[in-house]
Amino acid sequence: MRRFQVSSRARGVSMILFVVLLPVVAGMMSVGVDFAVVATAQAQLGAAADSGALAGANTLANEATLSTTFNGWGGLMSQAANSAQTYAQDNNILNQQPVFLSNDENSPGGDIVVGYVNPTTNMWYPPPGFMGQYNSVMVNVSRNAQHGGVVPGFFSRILGFHGSSITAQSIGTVVNDQVLGFSPSTTQNASLLPIVLDTNTYQLMIENQTTDQYSYNVSQNTVTSGPDGVYESVLYPVSNNDPGNWGTIKVNTSNNSTSTLVNQIENGINLSSSIQLDSTTGTYTFSGNPGISAGIKGALESIIGQPRVIPIYTSTSGNGNNATYTVNQFAVVRIVAVNFQGNPKYVIVQPALTRDPNVIRGGPQTTWSAGGYVHVYLSH
Repeated sequence: MRRFQVSSRARGVSMILFVVLLPVVAGMMSVGVDFAVVATAQAQLGAAADSGALAGANTLANEATLSTTFNGWGGLMSQAANSAQTYAQDNNILNQQPVFLSNDENSPGGDIVVGYVNPTTNMWYPPPGFMGQYNSVMVNVSRNAQHGGVVPGFFSRILGFHGSSITAQSIGTVVNDQVLGFSPSTTQNASLLPIVLDTNTYQLMIENQTTDQYSYNVSQNTVTSGPDGVYESVLYPVSNNDPGNWGTIKVNTSNNSTSTLVNQIENGINLSSSIQLDSTTGTYTFSGNPGISAGIKGALESIIGQPRVIPIYTSTSGNGNNATYTVNQFAVVRIVAVNFQGNPKYVIVQPALTRDPNVIRGGPQTTWSAGGYVHVYLSH
């Protein structure tokens, strides 16, 4: 068997090559380590930006914006920016809290900017455009000389690299979506009120052609007398020209007792299957509940100020227990007044916002004054 031996000269050449290439190999390894650090920081910046943008947008979903006389945009924008910063700073960047520079003027180039995103085109409009329609918060989270320092280059400094300036940007947007119906849930009842309203009366309310006699206090969740810029409508009882029926309906039950209505009004409705507008006809049909009972007065009073969803009907047929309502939309409202003493008896409602997770949402409403389902998402 032949044996191969490495000469001392070959060993010497190998040692020289190793010495020559060692800095290159070490440099490549250090760059790889520092690249991983930058990638980690970038991911953390993104998480912080996402969290802040969603929190800021969520703050803009304020019941006060439903008012035609709302003039508190300055305060609401400040609240949104503060929420965005607070939630973003809950996410450390390489064990360091992110730094935000003040932007009290809401400058388009600031770290946190309140503006508008067109929900149809998804286009971002920075301030001052669309003032009074702001629905979005842009959050820029950075690591640079002005924001906590650059992401350091730990090992690659031997190659003259001392750190990276990086930024992540997110835009959170909130819209008031239409309600198409409800899905069943094992954890929460649907906030569907078993009382319908005709479309003509509803449209008059949305077009601000009805009365404005009650005020809803957002911070205290209370209702008092006096206008608040959100118009109202009589919900119940309203004559629908169908003898023996005044607008209550059967939902998920064949039992039309007063106790059933009271339970559904107070606690919502435990659905066994989805209730949703038909994708072809755009309608849904409910069976009527005959008569009018003073027994639901207390239940209605107990939910004053709370958001509920009511079916809006376009036509009816039949009488009493055989009445049917053809519904073409669902509207989010709150009860602001109940009176069953003497005449006229009335239940008064105004538009509201809901966050009911059972809602099947449609596209965005054309105006906040119509109320709807609060939908918060990352638009960018």
